[in-house]
Amino acid sequence: NMRMKEHVIVKYNPMYYDRNGVYTKDEWTSFCDIGKVFDGERFSLDEYTKVETNYIEFILECLRLTDCDYLSIDWNWGYEKKFFRYIIKNETYKFDPNFDESKCLSLICKIENQKRVSIHNAIFFIKLMLRESFNVCFYNKKKKIKFYMGYEYYLHFFTCLNKDVVKGIAEKYNLYLVW
Repeated sequence: NMRMKEHVIVKYNPMYYDRNGVYTKDEWTSFCDIGKVFDGERFSLDEYTKVETNYIEFILECLRLTDCDYLSIDWNWGYEKKFFRYIIKNETYKFDPNFDESKCLSLICKIENQKRVSIHNAIFFIKLMLRESFNVCFYNKKKKIKFYMGYEYYLHFFTCLNKDVVKGIAEKYNLYLVW
């Protein structure tokens, strides 16, 4: 009976941390930073999407390795669930023009009833989490998987997968294992 271990996954290259563990590179930390200038370059939606996709692919690969075929959502705060429909309706600007609101509403009904969500459908909600539309924790108790986003684009990922396996998957998607 293996216990889950926490791993923190980031997009920040370890070479830019100083002796005291302070990240020294001027870099974006949030979806809301799109359009701002970092190190003389304007941060674009395209650049953001590449990193977001790497996080999603990292999560999906870990889920595949553990044969996880569904996720449940733990609402960290009650108001998140209460205002979920409002959030979806008002945060759709964060998504592609081909955003399908009717499909989204059927997914919302599943989530509101706390039913399991397939991995395919969960991708949408993982994007919402990455884009800071709400703060929830995804989990599958049976497969011993749990994850959520912390501040500054830190992914807290709990799994029974070996640390070296998690590190290898992170590196495959240009991400880094902090611990």
